[in-house]
Amino acid sequence: MGNIKTAVILAAGMGSRLQDITNDMLPKGLMKINGKSLVERSIEKLRSLGIEKIYIVTGHLNEFYDKLAKENNYIETRKNRKYKATGSMTSLSILEDELKEDFLLLESDLIYEVYGLIKTINYEKDDCILLSGKTNSGDECYVEVRDDNLYKISKNRQDIEHVYGELVGISKISLELYKEMLKEYKDFNNRINDYKNEESFFKTENKKAKKYDYENAIFDAAQKRKVGYLKIENLVWGEIDDKSHLERIKTMILPKLEKNTEEKIN
Repeated sequence: MGNIKTAVILAAGMGSRLQDITNDMLPKGLMKINGKSLVERSIEKLRSLGIEKIYIVTGHLNEFYDKLAKENNYIETRKNRKYKATGSMTSLSILEDELKEDFLLLESDLIYEVYGLIKTINYEKDDCILLSGKTNSGDECYVEVRDDNLYKISKNRQDIEHVYGELVGISKISLELYKEMLKEYKDFNNRINDYKNEESFFKTENKKAKKYDYENAIFDAAQKRKVGYLKIENLVWGEIDDKSHLERIKTMILPKLEKNTEEKIN
């Protein structure tokens, strides 16, 4: 098993597309599927693979994750107080003074087979951005690869000339890549400040800047350095952003996960 001891789960989002299910009384990462929440499923997998410390970066309804941390001494929470106006890279940047080694990075709304984590941890390169084959999930993040490096990411299929895979939301981030991501994030914010009085900048860039996500930082960093990636064609996984995703998880993903578990047990 790879020598990764730390994981970060990004869980600051408001989950607005699921509020008719959660009634805004529970963060979507703690929404239970068959009696167990998404984040609890991730934590169990991470712990089984030797992860010793788990940071959960919170925002909306942070008190629920704070309670989870109080019950488990290997979990620490940090709050992105600007979660309503910023993207996930702001959340990740909060840990700048605490992350001193390579780590796993996960989104809170995922359900997946542990095989994906194992392959990501053990990938030969220091960085590993996990990709899957075609999912038809309805909210895909398409990825293009050129010259054996990450090239472009978009949720709009028309933006991608050649789709190589889909972003899963599980990554192994080397300390070197993290530092480069922080630099890209800070550079982007500096550009906002430099051009904040230019109307044209606000029309084209400001909305994107406010929601600058960790994926943007990874792909911006890949313009300056090689970033490792791994595609698992038939990975069983899904994310839950709305009702249709939840139904897909219940009818398609969970049965496959349970079947895989049974096969491993037998």
